[in-house]
Amino acid sequence: MKKRILITLAVLLILLPVCIYFFVGWNVRSNARVTLSRAQRFLAEGKPDDALEELEWLRWFEPDQPRAQLLAGECYFVKKDYPAAIESLSQLNETFPDYRRSSFALARSYENTAKLAEAERTLKAHLAAFPDSQEAVTQLQWIYFNQIRLRELENLLERSLETCPNQFLQLYHLLNTEHKNPIAQESIKLLNRINEKEPGQPSIMRALAYCHWKLGEIDQAKSYLEAARQAEPQNAETLLVAFEFYLELGELEAVQQLVTELENQPEDFQQQLQQDDRWQWLQSRLEQQQGKTSAALESIQVASRLHPGEIKYLQEEAMLLQALGKKAEAAEKFQRVKQLAASHRELYKIVSSGALESPDVEMAQEIANHLEILGKQKQAAAWKNLVYQFQSRQPAPTR
Repeated sequence: MKKRILITLAVLLILLPVCIYFFVGWNVRSNARVTLSRAQRFLAEGKPDDALEELEWLRWFEPDQPRAQLLAGECYFVKKDYPAAIESLSQLNETFPDYRRSSFALARSYENTAKLAEAERTLKAHLAAFPDSQEAVTQLQWIYFNQIRLRELENLLERSLETCPNQFLQLYHLLNTEHKNPIAQESIKLLNRINEKEPGQPSIMRALAYCHWKLGEIDQAKSYLEAARQAEPQNAETLLVAFEFYLELGELEAVQQLVTELENQPEDFQQQLQQDDRWQWLQSRLEQQQGKTSAALESIQVASRLHPGEIKYLQEEAMLLQALGKKAEAAEKFQRVKQLAASHRELYKIVSSGALESPDVEMAQEIANHLEILGKQKQAAAWKNLVYQFQSRQPAPTR
């Protein structure tokens, strides 16, 4: 009898925790909606710790509960515990109904931990899913700007003209970027802080190399540039910076080494470079130094076709034509350079005066005209659209 009682008690001791676990779990799951609602309210009230406490049991019993992971990630973000935010938010994919919210929060978390490559990757995926995401464009814009990736920045903003609701914001930043480039002395401070927190990111090392170069610190520039090349040997942006850097220093052996290395790269990478106007421009400069004037002219003409309206390309083309004795063609190009430079100066005046902060019909039309002359047709068309809005007495553009 005593033995039977002991066996029964033993069974009960085993079953009781299991029963409690399943009962509590069932209770937590059945009240999940209430729990999530309370956590959302606490978060809205600026009480992330209370929200996390509310979510604790739900996340324990149901770790795959996507809504709970989202709220937890946002709570950690508010608390500036970005690694914890990343851990929660990275579990949510594009099938989650609030993926727009979660992926943007994940990108911002990566940014705040100085993981800029991950932030960029996440923002690109976000924009692929939500091309009208103004906030994602803005964040990616500043990543590019701070890393002095101005061509990528221009392409990003021009693409967003077709998708984002506030066209004026993109137009504003396009003009400011064109006429107010990053200053190496200022950019390097931010880049150094990022590199200290998360060392070894190729795009950061490339940007540091560029800044040291422009500050005349050649040895530091070489060190960062070579590190960036070793980390990403098939990165076109890094190769372009390296080529221009050594070309400007007159280190033609290093330039030739880059050319030799390129010949061993995959064919698609080589073709990518051949379709880049900046590569053709650098080729033209190298060919000039080698005394190959006709080849230099051919390269710069390709660059001009790939990127029409670039003043430095047309100016170089005019000088090469003149050197080859083609005076009439050179005079025509010089005249075109003069016309483009005049429009460029007028746009610079508008940007530097601060008038761009509150444009009117006349200014918007003037900007559109100058952009048309410069061959920036997408931007010109968008400014004309603003002219129509002004004339229709629609609300003035806002930043």
